[in-house]
Amino acid sequence: MALRVLFAQKFSGLGGAQKSLLHHLEQLDRERFAPHVVVAQEGWLTQNLAHLRVPWTVMPFGHWSVLNLPRNVLLVRRLLRYIRRHNIALVHANEHWVGPPCLWAARTARIPVICHFRTGLEDLTPRRIRKYFYARFDRVIAVAQVLADALAAQLEDPGKVVVVRDGVEMPPALRTPRHGRGRCIVVNIGAIRRFKGQRKILEAALPWLESDRRHYLVMVGGAAEPDYAAGVRRFVEEKGLGRQVILPGNREDIPRLLGLAHALVAYSSLEGVPRVVMEAMLAARPVIVSPTPGMDEVVIDGEVGSIVDFDAADALAEALRELCVDRSRWQAMGVRAREIAQAHYSTRAMSEALQGIYAELLR
Repeated sequence: MALRVLFAQKFSGLGGAQKSLLHHLEQLDRERFAPHVVVAQEGWLTQNLAHLRVPWTVMPFGHWSVLNLPRNVLLVRRLLRYIRRHNIALVHANEHWVGPPCLWAARTARIPVICHFRTGLEDLTPRRIRKYFYARFDRVIAVAQVLADALAAQLEDPGKVVVVRDGVEMPPALRTPRHGRGRCIVVNIGAIRRFKGQRKILEAALPWLESDRRHYLVMVGGAAEPDYAAGVRRFVEEKGLGRQVILPGNREDIPRLLGLAHALVAYSSLEGVPRVVMEAMLAARPVIVSPTPGMDEVVIDGEVGSIVDFDAADALAEALRELCVDRSRWQAMGVRAREIAQAHYSTRAMSEALQGIYAELLR
């Protein structure tokens, strides 16, 4: 009989954690593990869970703090009732935001509990490690080695920390984009939020955009922070870039958009490795990324793209100029990027690693 695993997820919108969870559920061996999901609200994730025939329910995950203690105590009780009613054998918190209530409910039920850590080094201060009780989980899964090392250094039992990179689905092989002479299209993909740095990308790419009206920047993503997104749009208008900078909002046809682009540009001040970087590599597109800790574990500078300091004068603009001038070299880097991604970043590899952890704990 399949053992039941409860997955907890706070946010239900389209994002990296949600995509990784869905890919994992698609690959899950249902003869060994039967998934259940609890999530804070309905949305993109729950729609896709219905298609996968995975049972889900809404639970009010909120901010974990002393001020919210009464609400969180009630949440732990609800989780505990769910665990007992459905005979759950293991709990997997897919984001650290939902880790503490999952921990206390699982501990009361005397079953193993796992927490996924997906953000960046900024969230690994001693205070936050205590707040989210990382030392008490049976396993903490980090999506980058640099995150695992930083976390393990502060835990009494560093063996609890395991690196499992988020896997991405394999798109069909994409042809080299063929646009009119001189035209160059770069895409940025991610929710419009401060730590994703869309404003910083625009400022750093401005000399490149202004140098040739045939240069285009497509910034795909919903307005997760409306005030910040409004500021991004104002910047585009003030600089007269309305024709060159396209802001189409949320899109699900990411493979098609990557197929139209010559490269991906990605910035993050928080995440170790945004999953869209690996998606672009699988699509055989070179990547231009910020030097976020952990990024160099995936992006080999000069081999699959370029790691640039977005704060350095003209650094991003110069990389983009090279992309447009030396097309053959950058296309070769895209081919190499696909080879590396195929070998290391598949959804199957991710899911098999996670299922191995479940099996180990449940033995």
